[in-house]
Amino acid sequence: MNGLKYGLNEIRELASPIYQKYVPVITDDTDISRLAEPILNDPEIYNEFQKALINRIVFTQFNTKIFNNPFKVLEGESIPLGYAGQDVYVNPAQGRQYNVNDFVGLLAKYESDVKVQYLTVNFDVQYPVTVSRQSLKKAFTSWGDLERYITDITTSLYNAAYIDEYNAVKQLVAGSYKGNISMIETIDAPTTEAKAKAFITKARELFLNFQTPSSKYNAWAKIGGYGRPIVTWSNADDIVIILRNDIRAYMDVNVLAEAFNMDKATLLGNILPVDNFNVYNTDGTLNFDGSNILGIIADKSWFKIKSQDMFMEDFYNPNNRTMQYFLNNIKMFNMSYFANGLILATEEPEVTIVEITSETKNVTLKVGEVKELVIGTNPIGGNSPQITYTSSDTDVFTATALQDNEKHVLLEGVDAGSGTLTIASGNVELEISVTVTE
Repeated sequence: MNGLKYGLNEIRELASPIYQKYVPVITDDTDISRLAEPILNDPEIYNEFQKALINRIVFTQFNTKIFNNPFKVLEGESIPLGYAGQDVYVNPAQGRQYNVNDFVGLLAKYESDVKVQYLTVNFDVQYPVTVSRQSLKKAFTSWGDLERYITDITTSLYNAAYIDEYNAVKQLVAGSYKGNISMIETIDAPTTEAKAKAFITKARELFLNFQTPSSKYNAWAKIGGYGRPIVTWSNADDIVIILRNDIRAYMDVNVLAEAFNMDKATLLGNILPVDNFNVYNTDGTLNFDGSNILGIIADKSWFKIKSQDMFMEDFYNPNNRTMQYFLNNIKMFNMSYFANGLILATEEPEVTIVEITSETKNVTLKVGEVKELVIGTNPIGGNSPQITYTSSDTDVFTATALQDNEKHVLLEGVDAGSGTLTIASGNVELEISVTVTE
């Protein structure tokens, strides 16, 4: 007995007594007219069947008819209703040199370095479909017609939801690149065998480096996160690479099969396929060209993808004798600043800075003292024009931007006095008063 007939019998087992009285148990030899007659001729049975049609039969069918979203493995646990919570990360404690004469340190307070990122539900989509009495009547012509009819409904509802989830992951990667809020490494597209080998060598290097504690591969410091940079690492089994199919195909033919004596899983971990990283509007027009993005290597925890609810609602409209079904899908699609994740792209994005911010407008230093100042930008990933730091008097203090993060600047007191630190990006400026004491 096929899945459709099994689903029909399952409906009958859970149905009302009147449904069980007039609707027969379906066997391999049952003529479809024996099912159609009581359903189409009795309004009570018809309404009960309509309500069960989507909630039971379609759900039974969708396991074999549904689009297999390769990014489903990135999804975390479900979240409670009304969720708009936080992701908390506790940085490893900083060690100190043991000193037998340090009696003061016994009573000192050593606060944990706790970081917080706020997350929210940002995917709430409803998928409607209308089932009319006339269309259902036509479907009762044969078992094959009924199965095709239900498959079409399945495609309309669940496939639409899962395809949107697939595209939402692509949009998450593309959005983090476009906004410059993830770590990005530029590399040539593997259009020749030499470039392909260089690409896969870099990916292999990152795969190995992700497994050692480092602050280089999470975006906390890049987005101007408070306090000291965080240290993250990944287990090999938790590292995934989402790679464009054209690149995967080229490397399979020209590199992996010949240049490396190991299979792909051993070489790079879990490789997930993607057609492209373009983002489209609802009308199908291109919203963002993601052709610069070749792929992303990340810890699974970089993807903050969680489901809140997926449920069906229905409404019978007697005016036109139709049943309206609504599949509701509520999820969150966020990225984590507390996990390793690095986008491989042919060039970095340009995000225009419209405002420079700082938690402090006054800095006090002693002569010879060095303090690190972290500034923020609006947008958070702003990087253009380049940020510059200018001391009004280098005899009083100097300002040196960190080489690997231009949103961090080191201020060093040279001589007692006062001056102004000017932070600029094009025509956007911020001034901070600096005082140096003996």
